[in-house]
Parts: sequence; C-alpha cells; structure tokens
Amino acid sequence: MKTEFTYQVEDQIKTVSIQRDGDCFQVTVGEHSYRIRAQRPEHGRLNLQVGDRRLRAHVASDGLRRYVAMAGQTWTLERPQPQQKRRGAAAGGPGAGSLEAAMPGLVLDVLVTEGEEVSQGQPLVLLSAMKMELRIAAPAAGRVVKIHCQAGQVVERGQVLVEIAQS
Repeated sequence: MKTEFTYQVEDQIKTVSIQRDGDCFQVTVGEHSYRIRAQRPEHGRLNLQVGDRRLRAHVASDGLRRYVAMAGQTWTLERPQPQQKRRGAAAGGPGAGSLEAAMPGLVLDVLVTEGEEVSQGQPLVLLSAMKMELRIAAPAAGRVVKIHCQAGQVVERGQVLVEIAQS
C-alpha cells in the first residue's frame, strides 16, 4: 500500500510517497527516490539507514499530520485532503478559520500581528514540542483576525492559536 503526504518548504508544496518494499521502504520525494531501512526502537523514534548513511528521526502524529525532526530540521507532513476544514469556520463566516496546536508545546514566537495579510504557507507561529520546532503555517491566503497565544506560553493540543479570515 502506498501512502502519500505533502509538506511545504518556503512557498513550494512537495509530495512524499512511502511504500513498503520487503523489509525496506521506497520513499519518493518529488523526482528523487530512496530505499530506506527503518527500525523503531521505541515509540516516537526511528533509526534509519539510507545507503551508508545512518540517521535518527523523532516522529509525532496528530490525525493526518506527521511531524518529523531529523538532522537538525523539522517537517510537518499532511495527507492531502480535497477540502481542509478548520474548527471555527462556521462561527467566523465564509472563509474564516482557526489554526490549532496539534500537540502540547511551548510558543517560541508569534510571527504575525492582528490585521496582517498573510500568504498561503507563511509561518505564523513557532512551537517547541517533543524536542521539535514546529512551524504553524497559513493554510491559505488571508488576514489575521485574532491571535490567541504569545511567546513563552504553554499551549495544549487543540488550543486555538490564530484565527484567519481567508481571502
């Protein structure tokens, strides 16, 4: 069975497909394909072997999202959905939505201000969770209506961080 995820790097959306191949996985990122051997010594950690290179990854999940921290970088992978729905959309009217903390964490920085126009994929909030830095990005272009967090604040899973009116 093949599983696909998307992730965003700056303004580019990348697709990652993962398929089991015997005792390995065939991982394709864009045009590049890798044969990876993986061991899971404990929950949330993966030991990976890609050719001669050995890597350790820390992984967390929240529904259709996967957070991967490896080699000093963190990625948020999401399964593509035809239409993403955010809690709070009905309350804010058409095109409105709220971004929530996917897991408990510490707000490192709030990168936007209320009233600011944002573009799709623009980082809004930086969170630290499970030894990973997570970037909470705008799912679509819009205007920041309300910010519900501040740097140094501890947030819980599902807590609303930012409300956006989509344009």
